[in-house]
Amino acid sequence: MRSLFDKWQRMRGYWIRCSFAFKDGREYLLIFNVYGAAVILETIQLLRDGGAKRVFFIGSLGGKDLPVGTLVLPTRIVDKTGFVSADNPNKQVVEPEEDSLKRLRRVLEDLGQAYVEGTIVSVPCVLHNIDHVKRFVEEEASVIGVEIETSTFLHYSQKEGLESYALLYISDNRKHDIISGAKSVQEARRKSLKTITKVAMKTLE
Repeated sequence: MRSLFDKWQRMRGYWIRCSFAFKDGREYLLIFNVYGAAVILETIQLLRDGGAKRVFFIGSLGGKDLPVGTLVLPTRIVDKTGFVSADNPNKQVVEPEEDSLKRLRRVLEDLGQAYVEGTIVSVPCVLHNIDHVKRFVEEEASVIGVEIETSTFLHYSQKEGLESYALLYISDNRKHDIISGAKSVQEARRKSLKTITKVAMKTLE
């Protein structure tokens, strides 16, 4: 990933790891391994307080049937984490702003990058024994896959007035689990992460 930038500062931070990077005179704050809705919410508040105007979330998605490495543009995110309903009890679905969706689609098409659009579900970071959530995911045919941050990211970044984007890649599926060490799986993940980083930089120009 560092090869995509002209300059990259040393990694810093203990709570979350971050670095400032530069490309064509633009400065990017890169934040890594933000795991779970609680951490993403706190990160958004910090970015807002720090004067950020635009944010791009790169996430991994546990898919049902799509191959590992597939890029997914979420157009409808069902919130099962509870963080969205804590702010708005009547809100169960989060959608990206239409202008953000249009821009992201345009960038993907300009780069000739294949991707899939659809519905995903944001679930609690520890999903064990939450049977009603598991059943919903399995029984809802429109659901592409699950992850744990996107609904919170979009809901609260929109609430704070940040221009927000989210693009994910399939990191595991029914054939390859999250800890799969298969060389082809690892390579597909690395390639997708690098591709989405390129998309993010182009989108934020």
